Amino acid sequence: MQQLIKATLENNNLLLLTFAKDWAQEDITQLATSIFSQLSNANILEHVEGADREYYRFVFNNSYLILHFECYSNACWIEAEDQLTTDAINSIATTLVTSSA
Repeated sequence: MQQLIKATLENNNLLLLTFAKDWAQEDITQLATSIFSQLSNANILEHVEGADREYYRFVFNNSYLILHFECYSNACWIEAEDQLTTDAINSIATTLVTSSA
């Protein structure tokens, strides 16, 4: 199972997620499951698959967020759907940083 090793909060509105190893598009479901298993209040609304990107829209603590995966750059991040939900990003950062330490 792929391990989350770092969650870096950028400008209080973007959470960059780094995994122990490079991953491929076929790993995204497992990666997302691992992330959401740590966020007990998260409710997935939508999963959209593209040629080299996937994202999950979800609600966490009454805030609408997006978990992005970009395959070619091996980038993964969480951002708010609007700029008013930075408290939710901070809460997720605290949860993921604590669990990956």
